[in-house]
Amino acid sequence: MDFFIFSLFRRFEAFLICETSGRKRAVGLLLIFALMIPGSIKFLFIFTLAARLLPAIAAEKKTRFFLALPFSRTELFIYSFLLGFLLVFVTNSIGWALFDRGNSPEFLKYFVFYAFYFGMMLIYVLKIGPMMLLPMLILLFDLISPFIAPEIFAVSSQFSPIYQQNQQLSLVVSIAVLAISYVMFVFGRGEKW
Repeated sequence: MDFFIFSLFRRFEAFLICETSGRKRAVGLLLIFALMIPGSIKFLFIFTLAARLLPAIAAEKKTRFFLALPFSRTELFIYSFLLGFLLVFVTNSIGWALFDRGNSPEFLKYFVFYAFYFGMMLIYVLKIGPMMLLPMLILLFDLISPFIAPEIFAVSSQFSPIYQQNQQLSLVVSIAVLAISYVMFVFGRGEKW
């Protein structure tokens, strides 16, 4: 059992090395520091982080590179999601400890948002194309719906990944979107090689 757990950590470490070696470190550091900032602007940076992980790998057709390494599709999905979740959790913890000690941390709120948009962007990239137009439009509509359509907002805010009036329902919707993206990524193989 110890060997199995050790092997999982080694594989996750290998994924981290592959994921961070080819990326711009300055942009990554800026994103990490931006995630520490308290307030609603953090959602924009979480959206950007979700877009830069597995959806970016699939959009840039680099899935083949990772699958040539000893990663299965399930591991690639889980490791990519975990990397983003750990970044959101750690940076929010540090940001809460440094800047926002008066309020309680909202880890579940950020998890729901991250899970929804990670799954939504992956679904979009796998089925429609590399541009993130639809997820950006969903985010924009979610942001401006209280101002342009209050009656729609009354319903959509219950399961909205931003407003989360009913947090349990929002969590269920986010997990459902994430599960659909997992099934599409693991079982709906679209590579032509």
